[in-house]
Amino acid sequence: MARKRRPTTDSGTVILHLVLMVSFVIALFTGLRIAADDTIAPWLGVLDPVLPVENLWFRHLIAALVLTATLTGYVVYMVRARLTARVRLDAARLTGLRRRGHTRYAALHSLAFWGLMLSLAAEVVTGIGLFFGGGASMLAIHFWATSGCVVCVTMHVLLQVAMGGLGQLSRIFRPAPLVVAPPPPDLAELLAEELSRSAATARSSHNSASAHPIASAAGAIFAVGAIAVGAEQTTRPELLVSLISPVEAPLLDGDSSDPVWTKAKPVSVLTTQGGDFGGNGQSLVEIRAVHDGEFIYFAFTWDDPTRSLKHLPLVKASDGWHVAQTDHDKGDERRFHEDKFAVLFTPPSLPLIGTAIHLAAAPSSKAPSSSTGRGLHYTQGPIADVWQWRASHQGSIGYIDNCHFGALAEPTQDQIEGRARYAGGFAVDPGPVAYRANVVPNPGKSAADAVTPLRLPRDMAATARALGRVSDTSLQSESEGARWWMGDAETVPFSTAADAALPVGTVIPGIIMHDAKPADRTAVRGAARWASGRWTLEVARRLYTGSAYDIPMKSGILMWVAAFDHSETRHTRHLRPFRLEIE
Repeated sequence: MARKRRPTTDSGTVILHLVLMVSFVIALFTGLRIAADDTIAPWLGVLDPVLPVENLWFRHLIAALVLTATLTGYVVYMVRARLTARVRLDAARLTGLRRRGHTRYAALHSLAFWGLMLSLAAEVVTGIGLFFGGGASMLAIHFWATSGCVVCVTMHVLLQVAMGGLGQLSRIFRPAPLVVAPPPPDLAELLAEELSRSAATARSSHNSASAHPIASAAGAIFAVGAIAVGAEQTTRPELLVSLISPVEAPLLDGDSSDPVWTKAKPVSVLTTQGGDFGGNGQSLVEIRAVHDGEFIYFAFTWDDPTRSLKHLPLVKASDGWHVAQTDHDKGDERRFHEDKFAVLFTPPSLPLIGTAIHLAAAPSSKAPSSSTGRGLHYTQGPIADVWQWRASHQGSIGYIDNCHFGALAEPTQDQIEGRARYAGGFAVDPGPVAYRANVVPNPGKSAADAVTPLRLPRDMAATARALGRVSDTSLQSESEGARWWMGDAETVPFSTAADAALPVGTVIPGIIMHDAKPADRTAVRGAARWASGRWTLEVARRLYTGSAYDIPMKSGILMWVAAFDHSETRHTRHLRPFRLEIE
């Protein structure tokens, strides 16, 4: 009895299908990890144990490029090899939906194939748009197109099994020579061909035609890759830092009307995937920069519908003082928090963000997980320089946190046991600090527990006037000129007697700013002002500080920006950095 021959697939389809499958899986899993950090799909956190952690954006983009190029090559291959009959969706094929068995499965398979093609096309178009700065709507379409791809791929696999069992499914791993089908018959051409050729030339023609579809597919793949790489290189964003004289240096007051800013060429970027910002999670950031040979100056302007200044204020209740918060224990406060803005600088390298971002509940086996459960910032090579402006922590002295991402810090016992937060490789640079939290430290307590203030207002009436409008909503701007911090001179140490004079319901700031400006050559100075739904922040730092924690400002340095809307950790982001070009 003859052994039944197992089904096979032409070698070109096997190779292209394998590349498509691998690149799709990598793009899918890295994309799901990135999406799991977004507020639109928190349920993806259940996949945390199986999703990748390292170099997510780079891997996602490379996989997407390979997928796009190979998909183009596959379409060319199917046309050149005359294999489109496999998935043709015409009236005859659709009629098969009313039948049973293999005919119906074949019709459903064609529908699944075209559904997958449309979903992948949407992925490619929106992915390109996001790479070049697309907004929240494009991001949502990209996410739902991914869902369409998963559904169609699942249908493709199940229908293959239904049409022929596991043998039919596994045929994609059994290559065979390609046999090109003859073109649709044309009577005149058919007669001329039969009269002019011999059987030998027919065989030779067949062999050359068999090789041609693979070569055509390879050419299409190479062309798409070359176009993509060329487009990325020729459109890399650049920020020109214009040279000015020292007497032209801007006044750091959050007012960008200084004449010097007219000499600076503005650039802008749409940052996305942040918290709130009117519900769409995105903010348009405009950037200008100048330097005078010693200092570099930046002016950042970004959209933010509300002026948010209150930062974990203290509220007196019948059982004592409490920190006003909703998710501060998880490092995810989004109501009682000030607006923030961050700038990230790295040495010239791959022009894609990601090497300092590790998304997972516990991204490293060598360190505790973050309090947010969303990941940690740290680097495995050179440090990344981070400036972080905080709306209420700037005080009256224009203070800005000078920070960095470095290697994973050695955790303390409290951090290992979960009594204190672990920040991975994020830390404020060594040096004087201009503020402190207005709470007596107690690492073992939850944010919901009663706390002891470090200091109380010397004049509660004056403090209340400084606070302005007091509200427990994040959707309303604080009063113009409001101040949600207290200086040392405005306060007295906490005492039972001073506390007894304050009634239940009293609200005091959660920040104590030092009255004297810390002297520090490495300091980042600046001030911001909010008006009509936009913040303007002016910043200055020495071009070269001499600190191992600071990156010298020179041509080639890469820069990213991020905005926080009354959010502790959920900030906007953008993929491609600006390259500094210093005159």
